[in-house]
Amino acid sequence: MDSVDTLVMGRKTFEFVVYANEWPYGEKKVIVLSSRPVQIPSNLAETVESQACSPVELVKKLAERGAKHLYIDGGRTVQGFLNAGLIQQIVITRIPVLIGQGIPLFGALRKDVKLQHIETKSFDNGFVQSKYEVH
Repeated sequence: MDSVDTLVMGRKTFEFVVYANEWPYGEKKVIVLSSRPVQIPSNLAETVESQACSPVELVKKLAERGAKHLYIDGGRTVQGFLNAGLIQQIVITRIPVLIGQGIPLFGALRKDVKLQHIETKSFDNGFVQSKYEVH
């Protein structure tokens, strides 16, 4: 996470993080990608902003600001970036909970996305994290 310039997440992911936890991103720049208004708490106004544009447009805007390494989070946001061919690596963290209902992480993609395994780590809390290169 140290090499990440900017985190990009969808509104639902942002709202979950803001209201469920202590803010985990410190002073890291966060962009909330949403076509609807986003309520940004005043204590995060310096580091969090909302944008309503396509992933391609957002990457261009952020590159103009000097961002080189983005971290993308949130189901629909990840789908949009994958469909646009804008993700080079993907990290999937599995949490040992079987969920009865929910929103699929990747949903319907325009085509199969081939992945090459880089590494897998397991953690004492039961989490298993795998990193892949996107081809």
